[in-house]
Amino acid sequence: MKKMIKRRKGFTLIEVLAALAIIVVLTLALILMVKGQVDQANKKDNRLLEQTVNAQIEVQMDDTGTSDKVTITNIGDLRDEGFISAKQYEQLSDKHAKFKTSSDGVPQVDIP
Repeated sequence: MKKMIKRRKGFTLIEVLAALAIIVVLTLALILMVKGQVDQANKKDNRLLEQTVNAQIEVQMDDTGTSDKVTITNIGDLRDEGFISAKQYEQLSDKHAKFKTSSDGVPQVDIP
């Protein structure tokens, strides 16, 4: 008479490790994809902030005339003169925005 071998039901160690490896690879791929999307959103946010502030400055300069162009030498002056809000100043400072003057003398910001 043959002996009946009892087989346990369940997964082997190799099967569990293979499943874990697949989960880790998929998780890493997801993290990299999300990080790329966040970086892309931050770049768009920076570009939009820069465009908004530069448009505000241009409109304000047109309204006040050319005499104010001489008094503005940095981003803090833009805030002090009312060209940008305190919140915009904080955002520009956090993003290490640079102050520059265009060829026609209008102050502008540049976010790297």
